[in-house]
Amino acid sequence: MDVHSKGLPAEDIDFLKTLVLHGVKLGLENINALLSHVGEPHKKFSSVHVGGTNGKGSTVAYIDRIFREQGVRTGKFTSPHLIDLAERFQINGVPISTEELHEQITFFKNVIEKTGILPTFFEFCTAIAFHWFALQKVEWAIIEVGMGGRLDSTNIIFPEVCAITNIGLEHTQYLGDTLEKIAWEKAGIIKEKIPVVVGEKKQEVRNIFYKRAKDLSAPLWQIETDFHVQWEKTSEGAKLTYQSPVREIKGAFSRLSALYQCENAGVAIAVIDWLNQKGFTIKKEAILRGLANVRWPGRLDLVSQSPWVLLDAAHNTDGIQRLVENLEDKVSVVFSVADDKNVEGIIKLLAPYVNEFIITQFYGKRAMSTDRIKEIVATTNVPFYIEQDFYTALEQGWQKAQQGQKLLITGSIYAIGQTYEWLIKKGVIKKIEF
Repeated sequence: MDVHSKGLPAEDIDFLKTLVLHGVKLGLENINALLSHVGEPHKKFSSVHVGGTNGKGSTVAYIDRIFREQGVRTGKFTSPHLIDLAERFQINGVPISTEELHEQITFFKNVIEKTGILPTFFEFCTAIAFHWFALQKVEWAIIEVGMGGRLDSTNIIFPEVCAITNIGLEHTQYLGDTLEKIAWEKAGIIKEKIPVVVGEKKQEVRNIFYKRAKDLSAPLWQIETDFHVQWEKTSEGAKLTYQSPVREIKGAFSRLSALYQCENAGVAIAVIDWLNQKGFTIKKEAILRGLANVRWPGRLDLVSQSPWVLLDAAHNTDGIQRLVENLEDKVSVVFSVADDKNVEGIIKLLAPYVNEFIITQFYGKRAMSTDRIKEIVATTNVPFYIEQDFYTALEQGWQKAQQGQKLLITGSIYAIGQTYEWLIKKGVIKKIEF
């Protein structure tokens, strides 16, 4: 993980890197202890909690934008970041300032020194988010689960509604090696009598959510049963039709055009429907403006039309399957992936849509070696070549795009973040917009 934030003092970065070395530790003990020492800030705002394997960040982005269009002061906590750590902590779409982030890091360093609590990096970030949101008096916070759900540090909140987008095989060393085991962990965010919205379609997984919700007397809406959504791609984006017991929307424009955003948008609107039923009024006009104005960078993001360059942060088989469903022509691919991913499954799904692989590795210790990727790509009969340096690989891909080939950069959210940095330096884009 690249811990970087422009302008943040070196000692802050060094401290955060020591927390990264603690690795992953699922459980609520540390976050409970940290927040109890600082006045339980997570109880000072209303919240929506969103989990799942893929699509949870997009769903958070939809809900956040709808809230903002309603005029609500809204906090958003997501992970990981693309370029800058500050992206994880946003109020009304604006990341935390360098000064405020430094203040929060200093504040919680002092808490740790006094109490002896040893949080992981993600637990520390969660504490910062909740504390900063409370200080800034946000009315609502839209919170993305980090990993799993039951033992994720964000699960300390008591949301008004929770949502689970879908389930795929990821982080199996922590969450279990079957869809059912992973679903059980994700279902851990369901709270007693708190409405839950589910975007998963596989029946064996839906059954787990149904049982958990029934045991906790939690009202449950599931896609294609309790709410329905359709998606039509257009030249500018997509048109959405939505129907639930609460409302019907026809032909609403959405800036996000990927077919997989259909389910995410549907889950987001269903969450809004439940909030309306609970007395928090969000007008239809805010929903329509939210759909039209939402941004979620790095997800089927066509950063350049001429040359044609597409970025997508898909990094597991479910994500890649959803990506290729949106490809209309074969592409050249700059491909890198983290060393803990199912590269065999990813390449198998991707290869039929590829003219040529440019195999590389993003900067950082988590990158899979080009030799390992080559072993898999070589079995596909798709032409490939290797470029060890990531920026050089991007430059070579860009040159191919200028010659008329369509270029896709995918395989890792870390690679996509570094690609944005490269595009900004190159002057192709000015900044990442949220």
